[in-house]
Amino acid sequence: MLGLNEQSWLVEMIRSVSPRPLGELPHSERESSNGYSAYFGLGHSIELLDRPGVFKISPAGLALGAHLLKTVEDRDLEGRFLDIGTGCGALAILLRSIGAADVTASDISATSVALAAENEQLNFPDARIRFVVSDLFSGLKPGSDRYDMIIFNPPGWRTPSPELREELARIRGDIDPSAMFYGDQILMRFLDELPGYLRPDGRAIVGLNSLVGIKSMLHQYKAQHDGAPPLRFRLCERHTFPLLFYSDHWKRISQELRAEFARWRKHHGSAYTVDSQGNLYWSYELVDCQLAGNIYV
Repeated sequence: MLGLNEQSWLVEMIRSVSPRPLGELPHSERESSNGYSAYFGLGHSIELLDRPGVFKISPAGLALGAHLLKTVEDRDLEGRFLDIGTGCGALAILLRSIGAADVTASDISATSVALAAENEQLNFPDARIRFVVSDLFSGLKPGSDRYDMIIFNPPGWRTPSPELREELARIRGDIDPSAMFYGDQILMRFLDELPGYLRPDGRAIVGLNSLVGIKSMLHQYKAQHDGAPPLRFRLCERHTFPLLFYSDHWKRISQELRAEFARWRKHHGSAYTVDSQGNLYWSYELVDCQLAGNIYV
C-alpha cells in the first residue's frame, strides 16, 4: 500500500534500485497484477488500477492528498472542486470520499480520463465525478465553469534542450515526455488562465517541483504583469523527495538527465541537492494561489 508512512518514497526508491520478485514479498504487501492501494490518512484508502501509459500516484500526489485532508473543512465541501491533470483520478476520488459533492477532474490524456473513471467505479457504487478530456482549461467553459478549489500537480521538469529532445525521441518508451517535461510552459499557461476559472474567494493548490525553477517562474509571471499580477502566492508546506525515474527508458539516460538538471540550475535557478552517494533530492512545494485582492486567512 502506497502512502502508509511518511517515507513511502523510500520504499519506492529501494524497489526501483533493487526490485524483489513478487513471490518473495509477504502476502500482505503484495499488490495485485493490475492494481494497488493508496493511503492518505484518517482511514482514507483508495483502490486504483495500474495501466500502461498512466502514472501510478506519486509521492508528491500522496503529499497533496494528505494536505487536502489537513486543510479542507466541512464548509469547503459544499463548493466546487476541479482536479487538473487527474491522471489515475486518485485526488478526485479522495475529494469525493471526504464528502465533496461537486468534483470535476480533467486530463489531456483520454487514456488517463478513462482509467480515472474506472477507478471511481472501483471505489463507489455510482458515478458522480465529472471527467473531462481537457488541455488545462480548454475543455471547460470560461465564465460559467468557476471553482472554489482547483488542484494541480503540473509536470515537474522544464522544457528539454534540443539535445535531450533527440535522446528522448531515440529511446521513446511507454510514457510521453510531456508527462514530466515542459512544466515551465504549462505552469505559465495555467497561471495566465487561472483567474478566469476561480470564484472570487476561490483558491488553487499547486504542487511545484523545485527542478522547474520556481523563483524564475514567479519572477517571469510577475514581469509579464508589470509587477502587479492578478494572483498572489503563499507557501503552504514543503517536502523533500529523491529523484525517481518513472520509466525504464528514462533510467537509461540518467546521466544525460542529470546534466540537463545542472544546466537548469545554472540558467533557471532549479534547486536540488546531491548526497555523498549521488542520490538527487528535490523540493516539492505546495503553493496556495488566490486572486490578488483576497486576504489570506
